[in-house]
Amino acid sequence: MQKLISFTFILLFLHACGGGASQHEPREEKTLYFVDAPTNGIDYACGERKGVTKTYTQNGITKHGLLKCIYSPITFSLGTLTLGSIDNIVHEQTIYPQSLVNSFNGNFNNEEVLKIAILLQSLDDKSNPDHINIPQSTKDKINLTSLKELSIEQLNEAIIKMGFTPVSKDEARIHLILNSENVQSGKPKVEPFEEEISNELTVGSYIGELTIDKGDGTLIYPFLLEGEGKEHFLLNNKGKLIVTKSFTTAETFNLKVTVSNEFGYTTVPLNIHVKNSGKIGKAQMGRLKGATVKLFKLNSDGTQELLATETTKSKGNFNLIGNFDLHTELLEDHSFYVYEISDGIDIDSDDNGKEDPKSTINHGKLHLISKGIWIKNANYKIRVTPLSEMLYSYLKRDEFNDLEKLKTYSQILLKESLDQDREIDARDIMLFNPVKDKELLYPTLTYNNSYSNITQQIRNGNSNYKNTIFNAYIVESFQANAIEIVGSSIYTIDMLGSGEFNIYDLETKAKIGGVKLPNAPFDEDTHVLYVNLLLSEARISSLSEWSYELFINNQSKPVLDGEPSMKEALISGNFSRTTLGKSSISTFFGQDKKTHLYNLIDNEGETQTIRFFYVDKLNSFYQFEFDSQLKNIESLWVNGNYLYVIGDHKMHIFKETNSEATLSKVYDKHIVSGDILGIENNILYVLKEKLLTLYDIGSALNPKIIETITVPFTYKLGIKTHNKYIVTDSQILDINALRASKIAK
Repeated sequence: MQKLISFTFILLFLHACGGGASQHEPREEKTLYFVDAPTNGIDYACGERKGVTKTYTQNGITKHGLLKCIYSPITFSLGTLTLGSIDNIVHEQTIYPQSLVNSFNGNFNNEEVLKIAILLQSLDDKSNPDHINIPQSTKDKINLTSLKELSIEQLNEAIIKMGFTPVSKDEARIHLILNSENVQSGKPKVEPFEEEISNELTVGSYIGELTIDKGDGTLIYPFLLEGEGKEHFLLNNKGKLIVTKSFTTAETFNLKVTVSNEFGYTTVPLNIHVKNSGKIGKAQMGRLKGATVKLFKLNSDGTQELLATETTKSKGNFNLIGNFDLHTELLEDHSFYVYEISDGIDIDSDDNGKEDPKSTINHGKLHLISKGIWIKNANYKIRVTPLSEMLYSYLKRDEFNDLEKLKTYSQILLKESLDQDREIDARDIMLFNPVKDKELLYPTLTYNNSYSNITQQIRNGNSNYKNTIFNAYIVESFQANAIEIVGSSIYTIDMLGSGEFNIYDLETKAKIGGVKLPNAPFDEDTHVLYVNLLLSEARISSLSEWSYELFINNQSKPVLDGEPSMKEALISGNFSRTTLGKSSISTFFGQDKKTHLYNLIDNEGETQTIRFFYVDKLNSFYQFEFDSQLKNIESLWVNGNYLYVIGDHKMHIFKETNSEATLSKVYDKHIVSGDILGIENNILYVLKEKLLTLYDIGSALNPKIIETITVPFTYKLGIKTHNKYIVTDSQILDINALRASKIAK
């Protein structure tokens, strides 16, 4: 019995001295901090101790928002208003408004958290920028007891009644994020930024763009730029750094930029080196370090005069590699200049904006051609790139005889402007950044990765890259023997291979739908395609094989209309743009954006009669007929009120009304022969074998030859122009790129 009593006494003694919750045992005092920024004036109670968060100075170090407690929980309040409590504490712990809200879960959009932040920041007496201070006189004005039942709008009204101005929800959230611990995984990511600029840069000039990943949340604007000299710069919501105050001398600005979302923030260094020099350019194949730079003046006779030589930067932060002095002090406003970059080492051969594990030696040359005033007035970084080499190659091919074509050639290299004038020209080419602007390349340069292929050929020193440049006119290729563009879709037939009818999106080239055709494929190329969206139908016709009709109401699932059959009609095009056709009643017709049909009547050695029909969706109606005054008609096409007829090596131009056609002009200044592919923007396209001749018919009765170029195709039924394209049997070709690629004959 005595042992039992002794054992029980020992257990009770251990329990009293051990893990119980007695507040009378001696415990270590813990120092804690309340932060949104550090906040003085918050009332707290822990056990029997009550106090107010305040400023303490110890060993010369001053800290704000400090409180000391032995026991927990700790309850925080402002006068009569309870803010919340925290159950567990450790020494040197920082307590945030979100620490008082169980439902926070890392979301700074949490309204319970935001209400506390709005209240604290709104009641700050602004006596010190380093911390929030809420005096007793302010707390005496509070007549609330809880925030839980209040909306943010109701809280704002209460703050106004106290005589204060409430901060906005966004302002409170940003302030809280920037003062909170930063351990959330969803926070944004930002790459450190460093760049060299000239002290010649003026207000509004673009320095560069930060690489920002928004993380798992939504970016909070504005981004925060801190440090001495920050007034010289603006960081906009797209991460672009812009000069807002000019420079008087060479100096370095060591700044910090902070980017936030609802999960946290990231702060990185942002260093700008202002150089006492001309504007800074960049050699960017990838990124070329240690490359030789030569500046030439382009003389009126096409010769080049060497003005300066230097080497691109090879040390320092990645973003500084490839920089060089543009020597703007040597440039005359209205003279043309050429920058040549050769040799060097490419440290970013894949243009991803990051240094490669293994560098690549450059064996080629890059050039940039520009007028002096364009360099001087540029508000963006000037870059010598494979794209600027492409523009230079076109002009050099032309022996620099027509520098006015700088704009024409620029418009087949980019599809959007990069500067503020919104018009694509040579100034956009010298701003092109291969890391960020690839999506702005002209479609012919993205086809089969043409830009990347050209870059690789230049880097390898392969002179054939110029042929690749000059032949970059294909927008898209299909396995097909006829193509039609109607509206926002591309329609194709492959009667020799898969035997399929397919529909593609014009913009993305993605397949929308298709169907396998019965009895196909065939041995011979005899089929043409006609699309009529007014009736939601497509016709695949042939004079020698099976023909088909399809419903295309649902483009993802085209449906055959009945069984294949033999059709006499042979037509190509769509309802508003038809090229040619044949049948027992109509041997030939051509039209463009008008419902006209022309039947040619052979008069046995005499001049041919043209019979004109008006066509609606389903029928054709005879109108009148007239003498072509030509014995052998090759082709015809209507444009507005004028009909252009080619035959007997000349062109007859008729003016039409609803009842007659009058011969208004005989054009025979040059031999005219071939098939008309169409008329686009008052340009008439005539194909003879592999020669395509363009006529300006802006003055309808006075055609003028623009040029004749060689093309990679010959005529067949179905080849035609369509806005800015020529559609062949299997490819879509860009007209402007095709014109630029071939030397005029």
